[in-house]
Amino acid sequence: MNMKNELMSIEDVNVLINLGRVLVLAGDEALFAKLDVGNWIGGTIPCFMGENGGEVNYTDLFVTDFTNTVTNFSIKAYDAGEITTTMLRDRYSKGFSYLLLPAFSEVHQSYALNTRDAPTLFDVPMMGWITGVHLDNIATKPPKVINGKTGVISGAKGLVLHCELNEGTYAEVDIVNIYEQRESDKITFQEDSFSCSDCLINGVPANLADYYKKHKIDVSLPLVANYSGASINVSIEAIDEEEKRVSFFAPVLRGQEYSIAKPIDDLYATFSNALPQDISDSLCSCNCILNYANIKMENKLSGDYRGPFTFGEIAYVLVNQTLVTLSINNLND
Repeated sequence: MNMKNELMSIEDVNVLINLGRVLVLAGDEALFAKLDVGNWIGGTIPCFMGENGGEVNYTDLFVTDFTNTVTNFSIKAYDAGEITTTMLRDRYSKGFSYLLLPAFSEVHQSYALNTRDAPTLFDVPMMGWITGVHLDNIATKPPKVINGKTGVISGAKGLVLHCELNEGTYAEVDIVNIYEQRESDKITFQEDSFSCSDCLINGVPANLADYYKKHKIDVSLPLVANYSGASINVSIEAIDEEEKRVSFFAPVLRGQEYSIAKPIDDLYATFSNALPQDISDSLCSCNCILNYANIKMENKLSGDYRGPFTFGEIAYVLVNQTLVTLSINNLND
């Protein structure tokens, strides 16, 4: 199965919409007003991995077509309370769900902070991403999601495409993370939060902002934790030295042990070598906007993977500085 991912013009996207195709779309907010209603959900972001490498594109939409993969689907919007309760119950037991959540919104924070308490979270594969804007416009242009069924644009609700799969197939979500924990200081936090001042470093009370300043730590290196054998990143959004506070693109979790990531000499080569070579079962992918910026991926390819560069990736839980892939496999393989 080849990935159904490509940049397309407004005119070509409307052709697919009017054919009744089941789509996930990514692009600049202004483009969505030119689309017909139909079986699609959309999220704002103008940065993509296209056929010629990483690019910023304000004229085309990135299209993922799920039509041939699914037998049934539903499109639903959820608020901050519903995203970790009702949404999980709405999933097809034999399928997957694709989530779009507006960055910095209450529904984004609720999903990130509360999913680990949901006992059924891992019962059905879930992939998606946090919608965003160009990094130059973070302070002025709020991220949005767009419900193709209704045309409603929202910066407050999350959208989910629930999909039921063809008989004899199953979905699998994987991540590619090039960062590893450094064998150094262990950092823990006393509450789940998208920001912090005080923490424990090797069990001793400390201020995280002071720690970064004292040790001149590169803020492009994420905090890395081991979640049941998987390395999961939390990226640094900003350090306020005056307030002595560090903010994150994903939450740190109470009691979880973090370390600063090991430095990597050649980010692009390391990332390229970590990519799986066989994409025959891959349906779609998304990558982190920080990978685009830090790895300097403009005009550079990431193997055969195509997709949006996002403000956070969802592989069941929220992750950062990670490539997330969704594959559809045959039960008999």
